[in-house]
Amino acid sequence: MTAGEVIDPTTLGQLRAMVRQLQAGNSDGTSLSEVVRLAREVELHSGITVDFGATPELGQPLVVVRMPPGPPPPTASLQALTPRERAVAALVADGLSNKQIARRLQITVGTVKHYVHQILEKTGLHTRVGIARACHRLEA
Repeated sequence: MTAGEVIDPTTLGQLRAMVRQLQAGNSDGTSLSEVVRLAREVELHSGITVDFGATPELGQPLVVVRMPPGPPPPTASLQALTPRERAVAALVADGLSNKQIARRLQITVGTVKHYVHQILEKTGLHTRVGIARACHRLEA
């Protein structure tokens, strides 16, 4: 299942109804093969597992939707920054304003804004808070 991919409500409702019927033991013709058929028709880039063996312990079957891994975390892309961009990112993570960063690095505020923009573009992060979190995760 990709980020924008969802199971339509009708199919999800059918799947839930089938699982409830199977659990209750009054399948009214619903069989495990029908649940598998419906799961295949969903056509996601993922899979659905229904574990009926979990019913005694959980009180209901365990339904697991498997999704493929997403994009790598943004912290990995911090390694792709230039040394100057990493320095600016570290100062952003320390909570400094653009003006404070400019003074510290002896550059203009406009240049700091340019570096911050480049950092956001290269990492796929959206905010200064995101930069700070990514830097702190990288340090951990």
